[in-house]
Amino acid sequence: MGRIRAVSDRPRIGISACLLGEPVRYDAGHKRDAWIVEVLGPTVEWVPVCPEVEAGFGTPREAMRLVRTNDGGIALMTTGEARDVTERMRRYAHRRVEELAHANLDGCVLKADSPSCGVEGVQIGTAFSTVSATSRFDARPAARGLFAEALMTRLPHLPVADERRLADPEGRRLFVERVLAHHRAGKMMPMTEALRSVSVVRVTGRERASEIDRAATEEPLEIRLHDRPFAVIMRTPGADRELAAGFLLAERVIAGADDLGTIAHCADPAADHRENIVNVTLANRSADAIDRLLAGRRQVTGNSSCGLCGRRTIESLASDTEPIRSAWAIAASTVAMLPGRLRARQAVFDETGGLHAAGLFTRSGEVVDVAEDVGRHNAVDKIVGRMLMSESLPLSNHLLCVSGRASFEIVQKAVFAGIPLLAAVSAPSSLAIELAGECGVTLVGFVRGDSFNIYAHPQRIEA
Repeated sequence: MGRIRAVSDRPRIGISACLLGEPVRYDAGHKRDAWIVEVLGPTVEWVPVCPEVEAGFGTPREAMRLVRTNDGGIALMTTGEARDVTERMRRYAHRRVEELAHANLDGCVLKADSPSCGVEGVQIGTAFSTVSATSRFDARPAARGLFAEALMTRLPHLPVADERRLADPEGRRLFVERVLAHHRAGKMMPMTEALRSVSVVRVTGRERASEIDRAATEEPLEIRLHDRPFAVIMRTPGADRELAAGFLLAERVIAGADDLGTIAHCADPAADHRENIVNVTLANRSADAIDRLLAGRRQVTGNSSCGLCGRRTIESLASDTEPIRSAWAIAASTVAMLPGRLRARQAVFDETGGLHAAGLFTRSGEVVDVAEDVGRHNAVDKIVGRMLMSESLPLSNHLLCVSGRASFEIVQKAVFAGIPLLAAVSAPSSLAIELAGECGVTLVGFVRGDSFNIYAHPQRIEA
């Protein structure tokens, strides 16, 4: 059983150290915020961060600014000697953010307008030659400071705000509500069950590094009614009883709490993977009513004594499906361009902002087909279905790119279609990584700019 934080624990919040009054700014000063320190402080546990000091720039130091480079990029420059310290800050940010990703944070408060910590609206200098402590900056805002960008990319669901937002009462209320919701979820979910350590090859431009990363755990949960199989859903372990209750309400099996008798994990000591089985009894339902309810459901496949085990599901797929053995390789630059080309073909997304997309590409990165749908699984099915109906399967010389994360089901669809490489804009789940490894699929995640992570079969991607 993983470690569960005690109910009495206070939320852990990362914070720019200068906001606590620590003398870490370039002039050895600080930006102490009274509300943050005196009102919020006693209710939380702070995790102070100062990117400039922790990256080794010291105090006092030259001030820094973001500037627009001649090729349209953004660089972090010192304002005195105009030194480019972009890569130094990015290397630090990557390392520190990985530490924070494993620190059970419930939120983060960062310094507004900072070239490292600014959450939004950080100003950008127009040219290197104009950089000075008093130089004028154009009105084009950078999305974020370098550290804030790394943090919010790595931890997209973490509540993050700057002190300017917290100066507004409504901004305070919304931030505190999000932090408390995150904290409650953390207490309900064992951290070591929700996360799995995985080996990745991290690609940035032409550089590669083998690292250990974390992936969200994905496992099947079998919901039983009166000890009989009812449904199997994929989930991240944690709050399984609550998940089952909510699912039964959504399926109209129950109308409210009064309809629930008992709800508990499987108590059969002979059953395997009891942690993945929840048994529910219904109040005031006859045996005939239960029979009719179960008869109307598609029966769950698998061994009824243990439900569906993620490992067993993968082994079954691997034995029933020929592993993908395509020996070709493509350039890393081809993988990096896939999300942009997919996004350019999302016509309905441009109108609504609310659709997932899947794209099929040639090995050279040319678009073959793009499909959009409110469900990312449906988008993949549309692509594969078109190829099936045109008698084009298996797709052994093609690449698949999806706009969201890569779940077990998405990888499964790629396996059945014979697609050797799957790229996702967001993260893969633990079960997706295992399945890709077993079935010969090169699995890529976090494709952003010129960087991405390879989670399985990296041999198909060249520098």
